[in-house]
Amino acid sequence: MKLKFKILALNVAALFIMLIILGPIIIQISDNYNLSNTLNYLKSQGEYSTIYIEQYILSKVGNIFEVPNIMDSDSPYLCSYLNKNIKCRVQIFYGNRLLGDSEDIIDNNRNVRPEVSETFKGNKAYYITKNKTRTLYFATPVNIDGRYNYSLALIYDLSDADKMKRNNMNMFIITGMLAAFFSVVFSNFISNKIISPIKTLTETANLFSKGDLHPKVEVNSTDEVGELGQTFNTMADSLRSMIHELKDEKEKQKNFFDNFTHEIRTPLTTILGYSELMWKTDSIEVKDKSLFHITSEGKRMLKMVERLLELSRLKRYDFEINKSETNLKTLLEEVCDSIHYKLGRYNISLDLILQDLYALVDPDLFKQVIINILDNSIKYSKTSKIDIVLKENNGIELVIKDYGIGIDPEILENIFEPYFKGDKSRNSSIEGWGLGLSIVKEIIDKHEAQIELISHIDEGTQVIIRL
Repeated sequence: MKLKFKILALNVAALFIMLIILGPIIIQISDNYNLSNTLNYLKSQGEYSTIYIEQYILSKVGNIFEVPNIMDSDSPYLCSYLNKNIKCRVQIFYGNRLLGDSEDIIDNNRNVRPEVSETFKGNKAYYITKNKTRTLYFATPVNIDGRYNYSLALIYDLSDADKMKRNNMNMFIITGMLAAFFSVVFSNFISNKIISPIKTLTETANLFSKGDLHPKVEVNSTDEVGELGQTFNTMADSLRSMIHELKDEKEKQKNFFDNFTHEIRTPLTTILGYSELMWKTDSIEVKDKSLFHITSEGKRMLKMVERLLELSRLKRYDFEINKSETNLKTLLEEVCDSIHYKLGRYNISLDLILQDLYALVDPDLFKQVIINILDNSIKYSKTSKIDIVLKENNGIELVIKDYGIGIDPEILENIFEPYFKGDKSRNSSIEGWGLGLSIVKEIIDKHEAQIELISHIDEGTQVIIRL
């Protein structure tokens, strides 16, 4: 088959497939819209009618025990009155007994319809008959003075909706036929313009399909085939770039989830520690303080999870900085208070010298920085004391110093690299530092601040952060 006829057949087939798929969908959507409007109308009229019936009956009775007699006698009138207002057939039931019908057709032996039965449970209900001419049956419970329960049924003829549905079908058929005619004419015109061979493009595409992205199509014209060749070359360049970007994105995702897994351990450890402390102590004050820290760390962990979900939804695998004016002294005191139990477990004393200073930082991420540094000092430095100094020195300077075993100078050069843990056989203090400090470094860089780590063997380590 010639290319011209392939294009004609493809376009016509695509059009008919689209009409076959979209036609019933559009018609059904339109019909559902009409039915929904009708149902909403009946619901609103049903609410109005139930109020009207209750007020009408209560206005006529001398006492509440006369309600059944008045309903028996006045139900036909109420049905007739509501029929004039709602423009549909109205029925009133008391249990299985029909009390009134706006069409004056009283048959007490007829079976109660399903939507009326549903009102006995206090529910509104409706259903639509599937006959040639459809009818919508809607029923709502009527409660009078909280004592007497009746059912109000509204029967709405859907012949107008059926007529509109048939008109939509006819219109869609006519429109489809016209669209098919013009599609054939237009496709024939376009196909006649395609006369140049595309052998070179096909050969290049075959190489492309085998994974060779380096060949390019020689473009010698400015017509459609020439534009296709130029687009093909651009696509090749884009694919090469996208493959490189995908590799980078995969690495970012891995680092992001590794960092998150590492960071979520800290609040979990704090929660478990204070949970254990609550079991061991009888002091109400200690239990209250433990509950406070468990709640605080739980909320912080929730924020971390929410941030993870938000960044994952946005496909942004990076730290998101939300800076605010923060009291660093208060923040540091909160962090130290939260790790008080861990300090006691490792027999480490904490010496704080803090000036009352404010800085524009992300409080959650900055708290994460302090916790990471302190957590590593507590676990791996074998220190008995940690000093924290917050002061103003040509800006804000935060110093965290321990007096432990220190870090080997050779390892210190790469301490901020992700996953770098050093040689555990030479220096056990390095275990666990690699990923934690790489996160610290990334957060500090995002704040456009500086961090410096100074360490000497058997003398200790100090971390200096300058904002």
